[in-house]
Amino acid sequence: MKSAQYIPQLIASLSPTPAMEIRLTGKQTVFTTGDALQGELVLHRRNAPQGARVSITLCGRTSTTVTKTTPFPNTGSIVDYTFLQMHHIEPLEACHHHHIVPFSFVIPDALPSDPCYEHIPSGTAAHHGKDHLQLPPSVDYNSDKFCPEMCSIIYYVHAEVDMGNQRFHATRQVQLLPLCPEQPPRLWPEGECSEIQMSDTTGLRMSLLGAKTGHVTLCARETKPLYLPPDQRHGSTMAPIHFNLGLESLHPEPTCPDNCQVKVTLEAATYFTLLPMDELPSWQSAAKGQGQFFRASVCSWKNKSVGLQWIEKAGNTHTASLVVPIPVPGDVALVPTFHHCYVAREYFARVEVTVGCSRTLRVTVPVQIYNLLER
Repeated sequence: MKSAQYIPQLIASLSPTPAMEIRLTGKQTVFTTGDALQGELVLHRRNAPQGARVSITLCGRTSTTVTKTTPFPNTGSIVDYTFLQMHHIEPLEACHHHHIVPFSFVIPDALPSDPCYEHIPSGTAAHHGKDHLQLPPSVDYNSDKFCPEMCSIIYYVHAEVDMGNQRFHATRQVQLLPLCPEQPPRLWPEGECSEIQMSDTTGLRMSLLGAKTGHVTLCARETKPLYLPPDQRHGSTMAPIHFNLGLESLHPEPTCPDNCQVKVTLEAATYFTLLPMDELPSWQSAAKGQGQFFRASVCSWKNKSVGLQWIEKAGNTHTASLVVPIPVPGDVALVPTFHHCYVAREYFARVEVTVGCSRTLRVTVPVQIYNLLER
């Protein structure tokens, strides 16, 4: 059974009965670190016995479905794991014909303890406990276009009322977007079978049938982490990526193109596993181990003409700087880069540059997105 099918059944099993419901106060729909998630549990009963107990809990739950075939079938190995349980327990107090119990949870900046320490197999690499303490954002197939059906991270408020021989349940799902601090993008090795390509070179042709006049090289500089404001998840233009263009001419009097065509695609990689991750996997280890990855892309900048200002160097060589922004379409919501025990997310910028009538130059740059400004 897919996790996308399993989680709704879980929620349905905890769904509100007609006799009680959970209401959230205020109009806030997405909660972040330090926010107070406030609401009330309303029990629609006239005669409730004194001493009834109410338990209200904020839960975080992850579900992953991992198979070893492509395309993914409808069945597979499933892990459903609760990593957060914040309890709010009070006696039931009557208020006219309705029984109302207010509640409030403050979204923490981290989990109180590592939920996966005892599940990490012995003999593995050094355990990154700090990553496992990070509160992950809500991700699921319905709210995140980059998330596959095979995994999800959901948060919900679950209430239980015990009236002796009767017990009532209510559940309400909430969206969390915790703050993630700035970190350098993950270092990826280049080479055979690597998804990362920081430079590319091709012959320069100024016309379709023209002779080769030189060689042009596109090289990405070190990429800085990109800041995404917590309240601006849609339609954002994030910090640009800087590239260097190098031109090596075959003739004493080189012809330098005035502009180039640029296409940018933002790609998200979502990793999901059956066993807690002690480190972020590579493409190869995810496919060979107890996990898989899912890639989804959105083209954010296509066939844009960018002017080039060439600087002459020694030996018939010229260089030019190229600045490429990463705009995000308004219908796409982003979550920061995160590493959770069973689900992780990171991003890549795939940049294509065409100079003259040459073959398109292609590079892939890892991008780290954060939403917490260090003070």
